[in-house]
Amino acid sequence: MDQAAPAAGAVPPGLDRLLDDVDAAQQELAELLAALVRFPTVNFGAGHPGRDAVPNGNETPCASYLRDRLLAEGVPAAVHESAPSRGNLIARLSAAGRPQWPPDRPLSSPSLLFMAHLDVVPVEDPERWPYPPFEGRIANGLVHGRGSHDAKSLAACEALVLLLLRRRGVRLGGDLAFLATADEESGGRFGAGWLATHPALAPQVRADVALNEGGGGAVRSPAGLSYGFATGEKGRLEVHIRVAGKSGHASGPWRAENALERAGIVLERLRSYRPLLDTSHPLFATLPERFGLPARLTPETLPGAIEWLQGDHEAVADAMRAASRLTLVPTMLHAGIKSNSIPAACTVICDSRTLPHQDAAYVRGELAGLLGDLPWVEVEVETTAVSNASPYDHPFRETCQRALRLATGRDDVNLVPALCAGFTDSRFLRPLGVAVYDFMPLHPTAEARDTGVHGTNERIEIEGLVARARFLMAAACLHLGAG
Repeated sequence: MDQAAPAAGAVPPGLDRLLDDVDAAQQELAELLAALVRFPTVNFGAGHPGRDAVPNGNETPCASYLRDRLLAEGVPAAVHESAPSRGNLIARLSAAGRPQWPPDRPLSSPSLLFMAHLDVVPVEDPERWPYPPFEGRIANGLVHGRGSHDAKSLAACEALVLLLLRRRGVRLGGDLAFLATADEESGGRFGAGWLATHPALAPQVRADVALNEGGGGAVRSPAGLSYGFATGEKGRLEVHIRVAGKSGHASGPWRAENALERAGIVLERLRSYRPLLDTSHPLFATLPERFGLPARLTPETLPGAIEWLQGDHEAVADAMRAASRLTLVPTMLHAGIKSNSIPAACTVICDSRTLPHQDAAYVRGELAGLLGDLPWVEVEVETTAVSNASPYDHPFRETCQRALRLATGRDDVNLVPALCAGFTDSRFLRPLGVAVYDFMPLHPTAEARDTGVHGTNERIEIEGLVARARFLMAAACLHLGAG
């Protein structure tokens, strides 16, 4: 019979010792992350061949390094390639009395999945970085380099927790799995999306609950310290607006119909677009009490509340904006073949982020209302990521709050619902029945600082890494039971 998860309020024996182990492994954790950064797992996106003959993504060497580190200490792990060089790592610590191998045994309940991704975005200007982006430099209490924060920091923390549990010979009351994927930065086709539809691999990651990137920022309010507990994420669609014109010589613009000038009309309408506001996400029910807002948050009262919070609580105001509306943002413009020729066509490319109840048909409807009277416009909408969410009122939320309090040593820390504005691999696992939460907290002051994610000089504080690993250790032991 499977061992039951611990009763509410119980603290598994030996957890304090395991948290001390995390603290003592600070240097090991930093060095493990630095080693992962040194693998240039750059994901240039679909249709991009990569650079210098290196395959796009090329996650397999990094995944194999992690696999070998885990196997060396008796943690079962394997790398699965969805395509040449696109490696995905799956590792597991099984419950006491359950077979650890072969690794293709489906997860049993209770179970917890740690998630991360190994690919990183390209570096635009290496000369602006204080250290080479893939050197993995440890300096001044920080680990520097592309991927040091997003998201190899997660992989390093999660791997360390498995190693420390193994070293102590901890007898878990459930299965703890670890997934480090390829291709998250370009939509997950070669990573979580592939695994979730693979008949032999999907059962290996179909846990009861999972933890992934995308949430965990700390916010101070009059009611105390809160962390955003992201239940889901917005969808992502790519919109192509094709503008037709009539070409001609630039010396006689009156004989042509300039597609760029017509695109200006499109851009102005996009700039003036005002989406319908929605306050149905659980986030909006918790904010008035925590921030002393003067009214119940509705679509009518939301703009005033955002303005009121903007000065002292900018991060909260931003979260409210993201969780309450569809966005349509022009990001690319393609037109013209020569400077003295009037272009006959122009394409405006937009990034659109949708709420969980909004799909491609909804976005098409909004665009029809915005541009439908322009006969020279054609619109195409392609779904990159489907929005979905897990329930906020799930017992695992209380587990995570207890784990966070243990990890930080603070009893005044509370979780509040959040919605991740960007897409993550979580959306692939939720349809499998996994309750996935985007929650990877650092220490209370870390998230307020610019960490260079997707930009210049990406880095992470070692203190924050330790705090995250402490949380993961506590969450695993509380949810699964450990003896």
